[in-house]
Amino acid sequence: MPDFPSIEDHQATLRALALQAQAVLRARTADASPLLELLPGAWLARTGSTHVPAPALYRPAVGAVLQGAKQVWVDDAVLEYRAGNALLTRQPVPARGMVSRGDHHTPFLGLVVELDTDVLRQLLGQLGSPPAGEAPHPAPFSVVALDWPVLNCLQRLLALALDTPDAQRLLWPGLQHELLFRLLQGEAGPALLAMAQPSPLARRMASAIGHLQRSFRQPLDAAALASRAGMGSALFYRHFRAATGLSPLQYQKQLRLIEARRLLQRGGTSISATAFAVGYESPSQFSREFSRLFGHAPREALPPTAR
Repeated sequence: MPDFPSIEDHQATLRALALQAQAVLRARTADASPLLELLPGAWLARTGSTHVPAPALYRPAVGAVLQGAKQVWVDDAVLEYRAGNALLTRQPVPARGMVSRGDHHTPFLGLVVELDTDVLRQLLGQLGSPPAGEAPHPAPFSVVALDWPVLNCLQRLLALALDTPDAQRLLWPGLQHELLFRLLQGEAGPALLAMAQPSPLARRMASAIGHLQRSFRQPLDAAALASRAGMGSALFYRHFRAATGLSPLQYQKQLRLIEARRLLQRGGTSISATAFAVGYESPSQFSREFSRLFGHAPREALPPTAR
């Protein structure tokens, strides 16, 4: 019989990964960003304190926690994932995230690797049989356990982040494929299968959601979105909320405000110009809704020299 790692071995591997991540951060001290890009499509997140939930656009990715814990809110639902877990995001969706365990001495550490549905389809085409397991709920997020083969891939990812550019260029694509393969074989398999081979209903909903993502600056036409999904307005609303945790109007509003915050933080634009740029007709309404979502006025998002 093969020897499977014990719980103690699993915890020891997580501690080793956290130490390895901190070594990567020390080697990249010139970059003080809380989200450090290690390789194309892979980032190391570090946060030394807890904070209030911060709205952001979550994109398809697997977010593995090496140390600490984090929570994500979608509407009224709260998911917590901690060291040894990963958050799997199946489609772009606005949500609020918060580090719930992490401080200066023991910071939150996480690895984020984006998910490429084209690569997933290639891998599934090469597998003899699809991953076993129940079909996942259509919600955009799920929390899965990190098993030993996935942790092993993450160890090599961190090592590769400190290797030569040639090694990164040649070895990273193969390691990406292996990581997706290992995820397919574990708890994340059914959700990844649903991403790569969505049902007809899921494809229609994805088309409508994608259209809203591209046209969020335009006035919302819920009837046209429902028609694009091939269903009546009431049924579309129900399926949209099941897939994103938000109503179409809430989804559009949060996309607008998240983009507005990005524009303001970049500088070079006024609050009124930003409001118009993301689709608002009233700067005062924009300021009220921005303050309600982020907990501070738009002016606070500007660079200090522009306030």
